[in-house]
Amino acid sequence: MVLIYRSALLLMLLGCSGCITDQFDAPTAATSGQSAITISRSDDLTYRAAAASVEINGKSVATLAAGRTYTGTVPPGPAVLKVSAWSAPIGLASHRLPSGSTSYRFTVESGKSYSFVISPRGEPAAIDLAHDGTSAGGGSAEAVEGGGGAFQIATAQ
Repeated sequence: MVLIYRSALLLMLLGCSGCITDQFDAPTAATSGQSAITISRSDDLTYRAAAASVEINGKSVATLAAGRTYTGTVPPGPAVLKVSAWSAPIGLASHRLPSGSTSYRFTVESGKSYSFVISPRGEPAAIDLAHDGTSAGGGSAEAVEGGGGAFQIATAQ
């Protein structure tokens, strides 16, 4: 009986965690010298209940549920986009997400627009250690790094 209650509680908590769609900073139009950035979370079923925590240059900007999008601005120069997800405590090890985070380094050019897609990692993390060098809308991309976590970052096509 206790197992049924614990399972129901776990399912409710996982279901509610997928409802998070906070944007910590309200979206703003790109100001002079700034560049627009759009970060979308895919609507895949894998890790659907896990919220993706998004940071730009070390600052938390959004927590995205599946199918949600963040739009904001980023200053010119070197930038690091980082995504991670909360993982279950050790006692629930069989239900844990892959730990760690993934970072995408790129150089922002003034006035350009950048678009990224966050999706569940479908392959071992080691494959993402180097990026193919394509840009995210005009700037120069440098690398995907961090090699872990439930999510991967790609430029939007």
